[in-house]
Amino acid sequence: MEKAKIRRIAVVLRLSYASGRDLLYGISQYARRKCRWQFHVINFHEDATAEELHSAVADGKLDGMIANAADNPAIAKVLEASSIPLVVIGARTPLLTRKDAIALVHNDDIAIGRRGAEYLASIGRFRSYGFIARSIDSCEYVPVLRERGFRSALGNVGCDVRTYVTAVNVKLGSYDDINRLGEWLKALPKPAAIMAAHDLRAMHVIEAAKASGLVIPNDIALIGVDNDELICETSEPTLTSIAPDHVRLGELAAATLRRIMKNPSSMSFESLLPVKTVIERLSTRHVAPSAQLVERATSYIRRNALKGIGAVDVVSHLGVSRRLADVRFRQATGQSILSAIMKTRLDEVKRRLRDTDTPIAKITAACGFHGENYAKKLFKSRFGVSMSEWRTQHRA
Repeated sequence: MEKAKIRRIAVVLRLSYASGRDLLYGISQYARRKCRWQFHVINFHEDATAEELHSAVADGKLDGMIANAADNPAIAKVLEASSIPLVVIGARTPLLTRKDAIALVHNDDIAIGRRGAEYLASIGRFRSYGFIARSIDSCEYVPVLRERGFRSALGNVGCDVRTYVTAVNVKLGSYDDINRLGEWLKALPKPAAIMAAHDLRAMHVIEAAKASGLVIPNDIALIGVDNDELICETSEPTLTSIAPDHVRLGELAAATLRRIMKNPSSMSFESLLPVKTVIERLSTRHVAPSAQLVERATSYIRRNALKGIGAVDVVSHLGVSRRLADVRFRQATGQSILSAIMKTRLDEVKRRLRDTDTPIAKITAACGFHGENYAKKLFKSRFGVSMSEWRTQHRA
């Protein structure tokens, strides 16, 4: 742990997205282990964010900055004018040209686009492929790079690849946007396979497909990016998504800023984080009714296991008999519904033991266990060691 003075760090993130919240978690976890940092967190919200960031910079007390909104012209202007050590999270943008005390860390977005194309090509034969890209007047480079990777993976094998670009002055997700997107989807040769630049845009695709009478995944297979569980698990059908490791990316950003602040003179470099994995859900899967039942049960457990639910709550959500739910779930997963709930809770207990200093009693309560002693006994029976022993081993 550093013994120097506490450093003041401004962090500008899009916290309305799960990726932004994961980035913040990774940054804070690294700082907790390695640094004495005090954060000024700014949630990106158009030009008001730039004014807040400008005030923080003008105050003269900042020692460093981490930002993932440098593709916004107003934000980029503030960052460009400052000499404060800076780490930018995300693709390189021409809006930011400063060379000193700056670093870029980002996902391999070309590889993400390529991974999406390869996955779609692996699950079936499609007559056409589509990429849902940026607005035509957008400064964002992430969708551009993902589209480039998507096309590069499919172009060499002669596939019909098309891109939907939102028209100027059409707000994403608006009634006009959904109508235009629906018309574009209807014109694709079917079956078609679609990749959206991120999960929120994929949600718009689902809405447009329904409005146009198209069925996902029968007419259109769909994959997003970011694995935002609030979107992916509540979409109908649930959304397959590529899951970059945003927590690790946040840790990398914090480690990079620490390095720059130690030696800020004339430093400019770039770090790339590889793709993590694809989380498959119903938007790319042709499934029988029994498999849909299990998918709905699994999705409900993922969303609610930490809220203290039991097997009866899952069965009630499914709207079928307890016996049918138990039989189908065990056939598909090899475990009971209750076992699946407990596994989800224990996995989260392990994560919190490893990544936080939260007392064990608070962890067990937060993870849906009604009694600390029961949770401890269950944990030891499953893993052979107590929670405190497991924490010591894995924190070391």
